[in-house]
Amino acid sequence: MSGLAEILDENARLRAELAARDAALAERDAQLEAVMKRADELAQELWLVREGHRGPASQRYVPAGQEHLPMFHGTASPPREPVAEPPSDAEETEKSAKKKGKGKPKRRNREAFAHLTAEKVHCAAKPTSCPSCGEQMKVVGTAESFRIEWVPGHFVRYDIARDKCACPTCPDQGVLTAPGLFALDRSMAANGLVARVLVDKFADHIPANRQAKRMKREGFDIGSHTLSAWVGKAGGLLSVVANAVRAELLDGSFLQGDDTGMPVQDGGDGKLRKGRLWAFTDQEQVFYAFTPSKAGEYPSALLEGYASDVLVVDGGSEFNQVVREQGLVRGGCWSHLRKRFFEALHHHPVEAHLALGTLKDLFLIERELRGRPTDEVLAERGERSRPLVDGFFVWMKAVSQTVRPESLLGKAIRYGLNQEAELRVFLEHGDAPMHNNLSELMLRQAVVGRKNWLFARSEGGAIAAAHIYTLIGSCQLQGTDPWVYLRDVLDRLLDHPANRVAELTPKRWLEAKQRHTPDAD
Repeated sequence: MSGLAEILDENARLRAELAARDAALAERDAQLEAVMKRADELAQELWLVREGHRGPASQRYVPAGQEHLPMFHGTASPPREPVAEPPSDAEETEKSAKKKGKGKPKRRNREAFAHLTAEKVHCAAKPTSCPSCGEQMKVVGTAESFRIEWVPGHFVRYDIARDKCACPTCPDQGVLTAPGLFALDRSMAANGLVARVLVDKFADHIPANRQAKRMKREGFDIGSHTLSAWVGKAGGLLSVVANAVRAELLDGSFLQGDDTGMPVQDGGDGKLRKGRLWAFTDQEQVFYAFTPSKAGEYPSALLEGYASDVLVVDGGSEFNQVVREQGLVRGGCWSHLRKRFFEALHHHPVEAHLALGTLKDLFLIERELRGRPTDEVLAERGERSRPLVDGFFVWMKAVSQTVRPESLLGKAIRYGLNQEAELRVFLEHGDAPMHNNLSELMLRQAVVGRKNWLFARSEGGAIAAAHIYTLIGSCQLQGTDPWVYLRDVLDRLLDHPANRVAELTPKRWLEAKQRHTPDAD
């Protein structure tokens, strides 16, 4: 009996030891799986970082042989290959330098620019009759000044003579001086020069210090601080036109929007605080705005009074409040979804290859429909795009059951399934795009500039920059030379009726110009 008891005890001991080893092995397997999972995530993150430093990013998907998801065969006619489009222009602002020296800068007189070609400009008195008695005003002298103008190719000095008039019978009226012809008060810059500074800075990526160096080589010696001051004054004057662009956009049938960071340096401590630059466009004009942060209250205020109900944006939470408060239909961005599958292509080539092939077809269909009437676009989307979209979501739901959620493919699929309602909006609204690429493209101009100026020197400067971005960006969308437009608007702005300021927006300005331009025939 004792021998049997010893055998039973030994058996129990061995079973307990085996159970302990099994538990240790299970724990080790769990730890190993966690380590492998983390290693896989780090490998994917490292790959994304390396790809981001290999030059310009491109998500164009051109497979060796066109392939579709299995359930898509025969559901849509193959779209035509697109014609390559040139990249859009970008914009930038400057990084202002600290003022050197003490005291106010010396004001230069006419002799400092004696080497420039001179043109005489006469400003007649207005009105020509006395407002009190109606008697003809008498010229009693002239007020002389000068302005520096830029015409394409060279600088010109305007020698200005403004009539001083008085009424011979009403001495209490005093002396009236004819008003000037230029937008910036108490400045040596004529309107063409101001327009050049704005275009160089916000359309051609030339900060003020580089502009000043180039102008000096061309014969006009001016400081970068003076150029920056002109930009601020011009931004304030042009704000009424920029606000008119916003009003036109809010009356449209749809908007697409996005935002990016715009740091601001305020106060004497030199510290930066975060700011945001927003861009909203209807694909014909664009409106920019600066806000202190990306809190939802700011886009809600910017889009207050929006007449339509379609807003095409990405999945950012900053747009949740405006969509909720104004009852908007939120359209999703298929380009954001495509980007996520593109990132997953390296680690999940089979699944990402199938997804990108189908997304390519959707984008090519949209390329074919560009510029066609809304009802035709809606019908074509229903016939050709809807089957692709339906099948794509069926495929994503099936694959989501077999892929690890934290992988790049899992994240792409989760983003698509969470945004399904928003991504389907373009199928029901023929005038709405299937992405917000254009708003991001317009913001890219400010992003390129930010690499040079790094931050805005003040909130007022950031707001002025947004106003100028609005007009130059809208000119680019209209195919208008921004210098010609700004020069004309600055010429007209001082005496243009305030209730007709909408006539000066880039879209309305171009329409009026085309109406008054005779046909080439």
